[in-house]
Amino acid sequence: MRNAAPAPPLAPFGARVLPSSPSLHHAPHPSPLAAPAPAPAHAPAPAPAPAHAPRRSVLERLRSGERRGREQLRLIRSPLHGSWRIAVLSAKGGSGKTSVVLALGAMLAAERGEPVVAVDSGSHAGSLARRVRHRTTAGITGLAAARHLVDLDRYVSPTPSGLAVLAGPDRPGTLSDAGYRAALELLAQRYPIALTDSCTGLLEAPMHGVLDLADQLILATTPGVDGAGSAAATLDWLHAHGYGELAERSITVVSAVRGTTRPVDPAGLRAYFGARCRGVVELPFDDHLAAGAEFDPCRLGHRTGAAVRELAALVGADLWRAGRPTVW
Repeated sequence: MRNAAPAPPLAPFGARVLPSSPSLHHAPHPSPLAAPAPAPAHAPAPAPAPAHAPRRSVLERLRSGERRGREQLRLIRSPLHGSWRIAVLSAKGGSGKTSVVLALGAMLAAERGEPVVAVDSGSHAGSLARRVRHRTTAGITGLAAARHLVDLDRYVSPTPSGLAVLAGPDRPGTLSDAGYRAALELLAQRYPIALTDSCTGLLEAPMHGVLDLADQLILATTPGVDGAGSAAATLDWLHAHGYGELAERSITVVSAVRGTTRPVDPAGLRAYFGARCRGVVELPFDDHLAAGAEFDPCRLGHRTGAAVRELAALVGADLWRAGRPTVW
């Protein structure tokens, strides 16, 4: 895991950025499930909005959107020296973790124009390989057993977006910590960027290697009470087990799912995870992702694509920081 260089002068697209030297021994955070603070009793009434927005303000918004798009693309294409490993975590199933891995991986592969691989490290047969048209039945355990220079095409399945996928273990409990590390080392020969679709159990065998090798962490959650509570507990666990710096540079992705029970106040959710992580991205409900069928980035809704681009830009901002020369 790399030490991050000083933050860039721009905070990417409204994401809350931590101070340049955050303390890992911070005061306890209020629960994300807490009710929002009541409004002041005598708050002044907001000024009425004009009936018709001036034409100039519309043009300014268009230009602002174009500038934002160029800045996002610049960050997504930040130069990378060596390899970069991104772990996508969730302590609870149904959080959209696999969808985040596929959508982000496809975006990075398409916009950066270089090989990107998604890896399933789950101890049980994960859904990652089932979401793509896989060309091989081999997976991470077979690659880990090779432990020498191998033909990676025998193990990974390419997708039209440029993202390659390495399937998870063929049998539960067969992927060890050492096996995961060996597989990632072999993949680094071809793929500068690797995204890991992590197992949900923080104490499962490969998890130590997943966190030790990660340069960046993405926490997937849902806007419900159970999902938000599990995500908050995951951040607490990371701080308690020596991964506090990784947790504070992490990105939280809140994925909307159909039929969310007991939803948490969205503003409170953004504020809570925005204070504990480097950025928060809200992924809207998307019929294509919800179907859980073969993933096709061309079928994502416009708002979903914009959210994935925002997430990719936040990832790129960390690449930008890592690539800056250290000033002594």
